[in-house]
Amino acid sequence: MRRFKGFTLIEALIVIFMIAITSTFAVPGIIKWRSSAKLRGTAENLKGNLELAKLKAIQANGPVAVNFREKNYLIFLDTGPSKGLLDEDELILKKISLPAGIKIDFAQTTFNDVANNWPKKTRFMGRGTADAGTAVLVNSNGKKHITISTFGKITIKNPS
Repeated sequence: MRRFKGFTLIEALIVIFMIAITSTFAVPGIIKWRSSAKLRGTAENLKGNLELAKLKAIQANGPVAVNFREKNYLIFLDTGPSKGLLDEDELILKKISLPAGIKIDFAQTTFNDVANNWPKKTRFMGRGTADAGTAVLVNSNGKKHITISTFGKITIKNPS
């Protein structure tokens, strides 16, 4: 009698069934981890861009403003008459859109309003000082607080 090498149909179905059962437990954890990593990365990018705004203010020896909107933020040299509001002759340094699913929570963000509750803003001055406050990034998995002190120190905190 001849021996066949390979898998039987039953063996293959058992392996497929085991993979399906394992996937049902692993996939939700992977999705949650990805969402957390996306929020963490966005917070790090915001911190880096705020550090850039501070550096540009020191280089220009003048104010650099950051305007926060729900799904993006704008960094510009604030040399015009409207403090913290983009005037048509001001130089835009960066406009950053937040990734899908992440937004700035205006109810918890403590920066001052520019006008009529929109947008929130902070400004870095020529010596690196800043308008203090906190921006709160949120997604379905959590939130991150990015805080700027009066002295221009920028930190990321997990809410407790």
